[in-house]
Amino acid sequence: MNKMLSLLLALCLILSLSLVTAGAEEPARKIIWWVYGDAPVDTALVVEAANAYSKEKIGVEVELLFKTDEQFNTDMSTDTYFDMTFTSDWCNSFADNAYNERFYDITDLVKTETPALYAAIDEVYWNVAGSINGVIYAVPTLKDMASEQFFRFDKDRYEAIGIEIPEKMAFADLEPMLKAYKDRYDDVYPLMLGKNGLTGMTNSAQWIAGSFLCSPYHLAGTERENKIIPFWEDEVLMERYRLLHKWYTMEYINPDAATIETIGSDIRAGVRSGSAWKGYYTGFSAWAGINVDSASYSGPFLSTATMRGAMNAINAAATEEQAVACLKYLELLNTDRTFRDILRFGVEGVHFNYVTNEQGIRVAERTEQGNNNWSMDGYVTGSVVNASCTSESYYDWNEIFEGYKEAVVSTLGAFSFDRADVEAECAACNAVMAKYTSEILTGTLDIDAMLPTIQKELKAAGIEAVQAEAQRQLDDYLAGQK
Repeated sequence: MNKMLSLLLALCLILSLSLVTAGAEEPARKIIWWVYGDAPVDTALVVEAANAYSKEKIGVEVELLFKTDEQFNTDMSTDTYFDMTFTSDWCNSFADNAYNERFYDITDLVKTETPALYAAIDEVYWNVAGSINGVIYAVPTLKDMASEQFFRFDKDRYEAIGIEIPEKMAFADLEPMLKAYKDRYDDVYPLMLGKNGLTGMTNSAQWIAGSFLCSPYHLAGTERENKIIPFWEDEVLMERYRLLHKWYTMEYINPDAATIETIGSDIRAGVRSGSAWKGYYTGFSAWAGINVDSASYSGPFLSTATMRGAMNAINAAATEEQAVACLKYLELLNTDRTFRDILRFGVEGVHFNYVTNEQGIRVAERTEQGNNNWSMDGYVTGSVVNASCTSESYYDWNEIFEGYKEAVVSTLGAFSFDRADVEAECAACNAVMAKYTSEILTGTLDIDAMLPTIQKELKAAGIEAVQAEAQRQLDDYLAGQK
């Protein structure tokens, strides 16, 4: 009897263990995702909410790691492992990494494993932005795909001065507005800058190599189009550098601009700058709680560089299973607004709430905790187009993309410079520019006085060899397009 009882108990135990095992959740596949910027305070809280959602929907979770431009460079060069990473034309260079075979070829995988992702993004962005020589290496992030630069004004203070903010203006037209601000207010410099200067100001040119060789958009349609030139031959850029120095000497710019990282959002600056799209900054109040109005001073420009403003690529060393997991995660981000809003705005009820705006459309309204602890540029964690708009700004993306038909279009096509044969010269030229760039971008340096020295150092570093190789590659590319 005891023997029979023991057998029954053993059988029950085996059955119960089998049921527990059968009912256990399948573990989620974890991917390591590098994104751009400094980690917000509530990163862990938001990632927990995002992981709960993505695990239920697709069985994938992320470890979200924020990185600065410098950290990207270091970690990529030392082959630190990641599954998916932010990449662009201006940070963690897409072309360089693709040419160096660091990114996974997703040409077929994205179509067979994630057809909804492929369908969500126009083929021109796959073929031009996400590709090198016909091979897709990155998933484009849908945002402002053309580049347009804006001045962002402290609306209330300028209205008090009696100055109306225009819809469009020239860069030089900022000078009397800075003077008026300085004459009226003495609690802050009119143009507060960190060492990177005015955001997007140099985007009037396509940068071919570092900040020393470029192809300006304004040369399209002239005999100088399709020419790669040193920055000092770009008249538009040089005029801005000269004006910045003039404004610096007139004490419109803070004297420590070249030595500080950035100007905090808590500082009430009279003028800031940014790359965005029409309507984005209207009513914006994220800077020191002020009302903002904006004026376009440059663009829009459309090129490979602008379309590569933000993308995500997969590590070439990842397994196919990890690559598919990354693509499915991006597919969810591009097709599920609820999920997209978690990574864009945070946890509903904590970082934001949904409200109905004046147009009767549901938008996201940030809470104080959201503004303080989970606030960043929208492109950092995915496409901006399929996230909700904010209560501060509403815009019609169809109208914005329609407006790109009037943009100045680059004549360089999908050209990407392969630096492999002049890598040493590029590094040497970048080292030269690193000594001067912050002072140039903040007006601290008199560009005309220092230019002969900079030119001499760049020539010794090999700028002529880099320019010749870049021009040869561009000529060969354009010849192949005929």
